[in-house]
Formats: sequence, structure tokens, C-alpha cells
Amino acid sequence: MLLPIRVTTLLVNKVNSAFGSLPSETPSLLVNKANPLLGSIPSRAANLLVSKANPLLKIAHKVVPKLIQNQGVLYGVNLLAREFIEQGEMDFMQGKVARVEIKDLELVWHFTKRGDKLVMIDAQPKPDVTFTATLEACVLMASQKVDPDTLFFNRSLLISGDTELGLEIKNLIDQFDIELLPKPARSVLEMWSNKLLENQHV
Repeated sequence: MLLPIRVTTLLVNKVNSAFGSLPSETPSLLVNKANPLLGSIPSRAANLLVSKANPLLKIAHKVVPKLIQNQGVLYGVNLLAREFIEQGEMDFMQGKVARVEIKDLELVWHFTKRGDKLVMIDAQPKPDVTFTATLEACVLMASQKVDPDTLFFNRSLLISGDTELGLEIKNLIDQFDIELLPKPARSVLEMWSNKLLENQHV
């Protein structure tokens, strides 16, 4: 989803003022044809994007309207869950509320199933289950480079409340086909997750 020009310009200006201009090779992200998904991402630019991901996303969270953020997240979630919803494998979410927290970004979403799709609802005082994770854990899980069970057992992913419901959701997430995501999104996840794993082994 493309952001309005005014929003994009404001975000870029805030990023530049906070961190300085991005490396000169960064524009090749948009034009390099070496990567069939998005373009070959220069190592220096990749390092910068990963190291500054948290503050950059915090700025984006403040600048980009919440409605646009939620629409983007919902689009991706429903895209990945569509097959399971159509086959009735997510009927257990009908009337249930799952809270998702990305703690280092202070992001919180509440999901439930209504009809044939997942929707976001206002904060609930007592959600049925709560998932808490860091941004890094979310990226590794979304890219399927690290499975949810591993993140759960090393406590990078926490599940509280109705743990049985949480495990059902976790098992479905593990079956999501990320090939359904738009190619640029898959490319970013690939680059980001590879760099995170590389940093873990330095």
C-alpha cells in the first residue's frame, strides 16, 4: 500500500533529521534488478535498516494514520489466513479475542473473527489470549526462518490467558504460506530475517 505523498515526505524528513541521510547506494533498492523480488539490497543499507528498524518504525507509527496502519496489517493477516477461514479451520476464533503486543514498539492489536474474515476491534479489558513478542521475534516468525515453537520455548514469544486457544492460533500461523504475500514484502522479510540471524551468530 502506497502512502500519500505528504505522509511519505514527512516520514522521510523525520527519519533524515533523526539519523542523517541514508547511504547513497540506498536508491538501488528500487532499481537494482539483481533480485527478482525487490532488488539486491546493499550490505551497508541492509545493516542500517536493521539496526534502525525500531526507531524508524516508531516514527512511522506516529506519522502514519492508525487507520492506514491497521488496514495494512489486516490485509496481510487476512491474505495469509484466507484458506484456513474458507475451510472453517479458524471457526474457533469466532467470538474470541486475541491480543497481539509488539512490546519494544509499544504496538497493540486486538483481533477477532467476524463472518468470513478477521477484524480488529477496540482494546478489550480481558482478551481471551495475549501474544507478546519483540519486533525481532515477529520478523523471524513472519519470515518462517524460526518457527513459533522455538520462539515460544526460548521465551521470545509469550502466550498468556487461554493457552489452548493460543496454541491453536500459533499452530495455524506456522502453516501460513508466505508466498501469498506481495513480492516486495517477502523480499524485505528475507533480507531482514537473514540479517538478524547473521547478527545472532557474530
